[in-house]
Amino acid sequence: MVTDQQTLAAIASRINEGLTRYSDKDWNYSRIILHKKMLSLFDGQYALWVEFVSTDTKQGDRDLKTFSAEIAWGDRHSNELGILEIISLRLNKALCESTNDDFWNHKRPFIRLIEKEKLILQGFTEALWYEVQEVKGEEFDNR
Repeated sequence: MVTDQQTLAAIASRINEGLTRYSDKDWNYSRIILHKKMLSLFDGQYALWVEFVSTDTKQGDRDLKTFSAEIAWGDRHSNELGILEIISLRLNKALCESTNDDFWNHKRPFIRLIEKEKLILQGFTEALWYEVQEVKGEEFDNR
């Protein structure tokens, strides 16, 4: 789990950098971007958070397989998921398909939903949130 707010901003930035490697075509005419947001500004009870998996250990390999299975399950059952769950699924899928262990120095991030209150109880004031940028104009016409 992330331990400070400065690190959270750096992680969001690095994730966004990794997401740019994912083909525009695969985003289905939109792109998801992460940023920090004050927990006091969250309307809902959940936020996005990052869990890291160390891919250079046996436990990390098992965790990576578990996450990959979750992504596959989510793809097949997306009609049963809420919007925030779909956002985390799409982010995780894009990161898995477009980045490798070397990009993350063998500490791969996975985006998770977490209760806002749990973060507040741990002393956090910010979490991750998403923005969807729709492709429009010439970008859309030239796809």
